Amino acid sequence: MITNPTTISHEFFKTVNSDVSCHIKKKLRAMDIEVTALELHNSSLTRTFRVYLTVARAVNLKTLYVAEQIVCQEIEKQFAFRPHAFYWSYRPDPTEAHDEK
Repeated sequence: MITNPTTISHEFFKTVNSDVSCHIKKKLRAMDIEVTALELHNSSLTRTFRVYLTVARAVNLKTLYVAEQIVCQEIEKQFAFRPHAFYWSYRPDPTEAHDEK
């Protein structure tokens, strides 16, 4: 049975946090999506589990959507819960922008 995401306890979150983070990074790296920052957030206030990701290079939205769906399915299968939301961001390397001028 799948754990309801609203019932993820703080203790359970601490236990699986690093495993889930590593799993997400490894899966996205296999999809050629380079992650520069990743944070998992389990909010007791809103009762949501969120994933915040920063990618190294621009990726089209369809690719990110498909990657998110695949990663959510795998997390659900392997860890028995599903994130409520993914938040993607892209921060270009300032040295690359400076070199292009």
